[in-house]
Amino acid sequence: MGVIFFVRWQPRWRWQLDGLANSAYKKRMEKLKMRKHPAWLAAGLLLFAVLACNLGNKNKNSNSNNANTETEARSGSVIKDMYMAKDDGNGQPGDHTSTFAPGDHTIHSVATLKESKAGTEMKFSWWIVDADGTQNKKIKDIDYSTKTLENVIHGHLTLPQDWPKGKYKVEVYVNGNLDKTVNYTVQ
Repeated sequence: MGVIFFVRWQPRWRWQLDGLANSAYKKRMEKLKMRKHPAWLAAGLLLFAVLACNLGNKNKNSNSNNANTETEARSGSVIKDMYMAKDDGNGQPGDHTSTFAPGDHTIHSVATLKESKAGTEMKFSWWIVDADGTQNKKIKDIDYSTKTLENVIHGHLTLPQDWPKGKYKVEVYVNGNLDKTVNYTVQ
């Protein structure tokens, strides 16, 4: 603002300038007059357009950027794939199945996350749906917090004696929200 004020300011002693000095003064004042600068105008419009686009994108992505895992858990699924598996004999998941024999003492539930994030809270909730006269009874909860670059999580449950024949399920919670349920049978 000070520059514009200076450009418009007319000295009181202007009448004292004569001929040649007066024309040099006029040329200098013409150079300093406010001009339209199409380059500045274009730059301003470009900046405005970029800011407008960024604000529009920020509003669209704010749901997924703030807490990706929590948002997906509320609106959909954080787990990409989930299945039940028999034990391979070494304490690891083996063959995929949804039917187990009573003598399969260790049963695995394997969940693959869409995105690996350290500190994702997982909970495998094991339930009896209908087995040996018992209905809708929780067997056990297994809590786990993921590590860096870990996106395949498995929970397992071991019973030292044979499993009662019937229907069971595993509910998997991600960050406190129910994400997937897998049903399986023992027969």
